[in-house]
Amino acid sequence: MQNHQILFVQGAGEGAHAEDQALATYLTHAVAPDCTVRYPRFAGLEDVAYEVWKTEIAAELRSFGKPGIVVAHSLGGAAMLKYLSEQRPELSLAGLFLVGTPYKCVDGEWGSDDFAMPVDFASALPRIGAIFLYHSADDEWVPFPHLARWAEKLPAATVRPFTDRGHSFSKLAFPELIADIRSLRQGS
Repeated sequence: MQNHQILFVQGAGEGAHAEDQALATYLTHAVAPDCTVRYPRFAGLEDVAYEVWKTEIAAELRSFGKPGIVVAHSLGGAAMLKYLSEQRPELSLAGLFLVGTPYKCVDGEWGSDDFAMPVDFASALPRIGAIFLYHSADDEWVPFPHLARWAEKLPAATVRPFTDRGHSFSKLAFPELIADIRSLRQGS
């Protein structure tokens, strides 16, 4: 089995990188030694500026190994979908794992800023082996119905709803994420 490279993309807002460190550390320990996890700090997400983040993610993805896996939390997930659908980078992802991602299409109540994307964004996505959506009903930041909106736009995605993980998914073990990543690795 080959070593996979995982890029973990933080959520947004001041201090988001530090807050998401717990999930990144969990992921790193749970998938080692078969996967390498990179967890860069994205100033564009801390400052909530898509144009800055777009430049940062482009640089990260240029050195991305194949097959690549992206795990993105909160606004990092919506930003990744926007980037992939608009920029169509020359890469093939084995998997995209979106955790507590706010629905940012223009037909939603959170779709009016520079992270917003058109409702047909999915038709412009590059090849992605599998997409997984994780959201918890007790998320204190992103309303739970956002999960259903993403599921409508990404009908081939595997949807994993929870009741007790909060927004950060870092208070409890997250074996579902690890099992889903391993399922991709076994298929390669």
